[in-house]
Amino acid sequence: MTKRKTVVIIVAALLTAGAAIFLYGMGDPASGRLYPKCPFHLLTGLECPGCGSQRAIHCLLNGEFAMALHYNALIVFAIPFVLLCFAAEIASRTARHGRLYRFMSGIRRILCAGPAIYVILAVILLFWIFRNFSAAF
Repeated sequence: MTKRKTVVIIVAALLTAGAAIFLYGMGDPASGRLYPKCPFHLLTGLECPGCGSQRAIHCLLNGEFAMALHYNALIVFAIPFVLLCFAAEIASRTARHGRLYRFMSGIRRILCAGPAIYVILAVILLFWIFRNFSAAF
């Protein structure tokens, strides 16, 4: 991939993230019609791993961390992880040498590829099961 194409992708991702942050910071997903409802929850009455994530993001953007954890703890912990993986990907594509490149490439290899994918999948599945069949969630 060319450097120009990488920059375009990064800028597009940042603009999309900025628009999402604005939408979720200003509007309340619990009462807004703009925000989609979960089809899995509508069909089964059970919560999927993503249920409550829109409300959790809204709470995080408004400084309500306890409520964000209540709505969807997985998304609260996943956001820093995803941001770190995104930063590692950007660093590995833009920098081709040096200490930062080696460090971020190592993070990308450990957290965002290989066996980590199976661990992430297991965490999501366990969260899905426990949030529906445990009083703790």
